[in-house]
Amino acid sequence: MLSDFSTITNSEASVGKQVNFYMTADDEQKFVEFVRSDRNVAVFKSVLPTMEVTDLVELPRRGEPFWFSLCFWDKDHCPSPSSTYIKQQGHYCINEIESEVIQFHRCGLDEGRLVRGRIWAEMTGWRREDPATIINKSEAFSAWYERLANWIKRHSTRNDRGEFVLPGAARFAEQGGVMCQAVLASGKAL
Repeated sequence: MLSDFSTITNSEASVGKQVNFYMTADDEQKFVEFVRSDRNVAVFKSVLPTMEVTDLVELPRRGEPFWFSLCFWDKDHCPSPSSTYIKQQGHYCINEIESEVIQFHRCGLDEGRLVRGRIWAEMTGWRREDPATIINKSEAFSAWYERLANWIKRHSTRNDRGEFVLPGAARFAEQGGVMCQAVLASGKAL
C-alpha cells in the first residue's frame, strides 16, 4: 500500500527560487518602479480582507498590518491568484504555492537594525485541495521572476553571507548601521 506522501516524487516536489537582499526605502522605490516599468503589475498585500486583489497605489506604511508581506502579479500574463479564507483570523491569504505571484518580503528597520528582505516564487507547486496535482508555472512567469532577480543582483554588491546589498543599504552599513537576517520575537537579531 502506498502512503499519501508517495504521490509526489522528489523531482516534482516544491521548487522555489529566492533572492535575499537588504534595501532601504529609496532602493525599494527604485525596485518597485522597475517591477511596474514594462507591464501591468498589481502590487498587493499577501493577506486581504476579501478575495478581491486590490492594487496598491502606494506601499503600506511600516507598522500597518501585513505591511512587509506583499505580492507582485503580472495581470496580463499570469492567471488571477487564488486565496484561502482563514476563518479564525477573518482574512484571505494568497496561495503563493499555487499562484503565479512573486512574494516580496520588504526590508524594515527594527530597533535601528535593517532586517533582510527577499523575493521568492514557487516554480513547481501543487493544488491545495489535491496535493497530488502538480502545477508547473509558465515559462513567462519564470522569465519574469528571473528578470526581477537579475535587477536586484545587477544593482547590488554581495555581503560575506552572499546576500545582495543595494546601494542605500550599503551606505547604511558604511555609516555603522547593523543589518540582520531576522529578528526573533524575543528581540534577538540573527
